[in-house]
Amino acid sequence: MTKKEWYSQYSVESFSKAQVKWLIPLLPMIRDGDYPPNPKETGYVDQGIKSRVIKPGARFELPAGIAAELDIRIQRAGVDGLMLEFLYAFDPADELFIIEHIAQCLNLERNEVCQRIRNALYFVSGADRKVGSYSQYVKDNYKYLKLK
Repeated sequence: MTKKEWYSQYSVESFSKAQVKWLIPLLPMIRDGDYPPNPKETGYVDQGIKSRVIKPGARFELPAGIAAELDIRIQRAGVDGLMLEFLYAFDPADELFIIEHIAQCLNLERNEVCQRIRNALYFVSGADRKVGSYSQYVKDNYKYLKLK
């Protein structure tokens, strides 16, 4: 990712591809119930200017729920989900190097690793969880790599 974006925890419910890529490196923090603050400066220095907003539930519930949902989706994608998480967990400067490393470790072609990571990203993203299994999802979608 070239630009640094920020997504509100209330907008993450859609789990777009960009949001999934942004959330994966933050998973350890979000699992603990912390959510990164908006990096955009407002110009206000005095924190007392804001009025207090009372929301139902504890502060950690929504971030922990987001992390749990993403963890379940990644886990359902199996090895491909693990490759997806490994690729985006460190926010690498050179994604091609990481993909090549994964390909060498798993004795796969680089193109196959790229396709499987792409499949996992499509499976994990979206407003709702996919109904069937990951292998059935890949099998039913002709534009994706067919798993053996």
